[in-house]
Amino acid sequence: MKIPKSQSASDLRANLFETLREVQEGDPQLVTHTKGSDGVILISQARLNAILEENDVLKAINKGRADVAAGRVHTMPEMKKHLREMQTKWQKQR
Repeated sequence: MKIPKSQSASDLRANLFETLREVQEGDPQLVTHTKGSDGVILISQARLNAILEENDVLKAINKGRADVAAGRVHTMPEMKKHLREMQTKWQKQR
């Protein structure tokens, strides 16, 4: 991700359409509105969606790593055996 271009809220107001075009093209913008504040980042919807998707993937990886560390995983042979047992059970119930 690029380093956001920085501008004041007054500059944003004066250059709104140009700024929105730049953001839509993938250039994030940092808008400062009060001296000493953190400001606000403007990003495109596409970039936000990519960030959210990446966050979901990282959460799933983290959960998987925690499951492995806690021993809450099964090997493929164990799962195949369990599925065969479940299939036999379901067939008997028919």
